Amino acid sequence: MKNLQMPLLKIPLAFLFLFLFAAAYSQTEKIKQADSLFRVKQYTQSLEVYQAALSDKNYSLSMLLKMAYISEGLGKIGPTLYYLKLYGLATDDEQVLRKAEELATKYKLSGYGIETNRLQHWFEKNVLFFQVALALVLLGLVAFQAQKMNRKSWVSVIAIVIVSTVVLFVNNYSFSSVSIVTNYRTYLMEGPSAGAAVVGIVGEGNLLQTLGRQDVWLQVQWMDKIVYVKEDAVLNVAL
Repeated sequence: MKNLQMPLLKIPLAFLFLFLFAAAYSQTEKIKQADSLFRVKQYTQSLEVYQAALSDKNYSLSMLLKMAYISEGLGKIGPTLYYLKLYGLATDDEQVLRKAEELATKYKLSGYGIETNRLQHWFEKNVLFFQVALALVLLGLVAFQAQKMNRKSWVSVIAIVIVSTVVLFVNNYSFSSVSIVTNYRTYLMEGPSAGAAVVGIVGEGNLLQTLGRQDVWLQVQWMDKIVYVKEDAVLNVAL
């Protein structure tokens, strides 16, 4: 019976690996196709293919810079800053981040001065390392407590409680993200409803601190106020 079952198990796995390989190959081909269009200066066509690849969570660093270049050429400051921010998020490239700041200053856009919290960004990128390190510390304390049950056990208990609390905090801490406005006139509402009072109007390219989500509305911070904006009016800076 075992010999009969082995081929049956191998066939679905083979198809699964083939499917995954085909999907990855397809995404790579999209970027190659867009690169080819970019080289022959068919910029709008290449941008469309790049956007399709990015919507599938597939990207290259050079692709993000090309998308920013094309968007700037088309006069779309919102998408330009969005792609520059994505590149900066992936690389921490000071020159590209400075370019985004210069564009924001040129177009008198808000939100860019308070957004760059480097310590938070570094912690976000290394959160997995912190989780593993804290878990190892916790396991070490448990092992130490098991060996020294009768010697200063209260010290180990307190240490375990503290480390456990930190682990839970790291696992459940939600970082604020940022979003870039893409519409020419975007209404900021007092509540998550089209019937709520209009608090303000912001233009394309302005950056908003994103605090949460409620249905199709994002809760954002704007000029020290908590307001709401339609999700489809902004692009969330995340890879």
